[in-house]
Amino acid sequence: MPEYWIILPEFMTVAILTIEGERYKLHSFAALEGVVTSKVIEGLQINVREIFE
Repeated sequence: MPEYWIILPEFMTVAILTIEGERYKLHSFAALEGVVTSKVIEGLQINVREIFE
């Protein structure tokens, strides 16, 4: 299952989308603080603050 990460440093946001059928659907999102999770890699959780430090 493909997974697409959109990271926007200027807004300190991370969005993770997964494909369902022929469209991408938002799976996980966080801005400034919070945790995003991967649907492809079981158990992967990343605090977005750690990405932008």
